[in-house]
This record gives sequence, structure tokens and C-alpha cells, in this order.
Amino acid sequence: MEIVLASASPRRRELLGIIVPQFTCTKPDFDESSVEIKDAKQKAMTLSREKCKAVMAEYKGKDAVIISSDTVVDLDGEILEKPTDKADAYRMIKSLSDNVHMVHTAVSVCKKGIIYTFADTTRVFVDKIPEEEILRYIETEEPYDKAGGYAIQGFMGGYISKIHGSYHNVVGLPLAKLNKLLKNIKAI
Repeated sequence: MEIVLASASPRRRELLGIIVPQFTCTKPDFDESSVEIKDAKQKAMTLSREKCKAVMAEYKGKDAVIISSDTVVDLDGEILEKPTDKADAYRMIKSLSDNVHMVHTAVSVCKKGIIYTFADTTRVFVDKIPEEEILRYIETEEPYDKAGGYAIQGFMGGYISKIHGSYHNVVGLPLAKLNKLLKNIKAI
């Protein structure tokens, strides 16, 4: 049985490698902007399922397990997508500074045509970030390919005072829950 990670994210590849030693990667051919859902957790779950379905079509008739994921940052009900430009990145990081937000990561796993989907939520507490640090940060490449404009293992890690929930969930793949699901459906 082949295990396929439906993601181009190097972070997700690295995390999945902790629990699944051999797998292949493919980027789902799916337009995320087509999903217009206002509830952050529901949006993550829908995007995860749609990515999984897109890759299922490529592996139809093959003995494969497809794993897809999507992460959504939720600040008081506002979904913080990937920043579109420096002004957007600044706005996001400024709004996360000295505040608490939620990170929802949904995972879908397809085995033999059945899709299993779950979502995990982590509360993230961010200290006040000095203005000059925000301005320096948005000049780097880091904010622009990440939901909410940050990676917990990057710049923001120096300002996150605590989290309630899974660290791996914030990185982009809730390993403990995924590991349990894969074992329950006998995929690993």
C-alpha cells in the first residue's frame, strides 16, 4: 500500500516522516479560493477534504492511502490567510501581537474510497512584538507562504509565550491524532 501526502509543504513532509518512514508527495490540483466559508474550523475541514478528493482522482484504482491537510489561523473569528503583500503581513502580525488566537488544522485520510476527516485546535498566546521587529520580519520571505503570516518554528517562536494544544498542529500536521487514525484504519 502506497501512502501519499497531498501537500507541497516541506513542514508537513518533515512531520509525516516522523510517523511514516516511506511516502510520496503530490501537490493537489485544487483552487482553495473557491471555498468561501466564514467558520475557520469548518473551512480547514472542507479544504482538507477537497484536497484529498483532488488527489484521490489521480490514484483511482491504486492501493493508496491519501493524506491531506489544511491549516487556518483564527483571530476572534477572522480567518488570517497567507499574506498577499507586506501591508497584509504587517496587519496580521500586528494583530497577533499581544493577543491570543486559534490555529485549526484539519486532516483528511482516504483509504479504499472512504475519507476520514478530523480537526485539531491549538490556542496560541503571543507576547507583544516590537514595531521594529515586525517591520524587519515582513522584509523576509518567511511570512508569505504561511497562514497567519508566521511559522511557530520561525521568527514568531521567539514571541509565543505558551500554547494550549498540539505544537505539531500549529506547524501544520497534528501528529498524535493522525498517527492514531492511521493505526485505527490499518494504514500503518
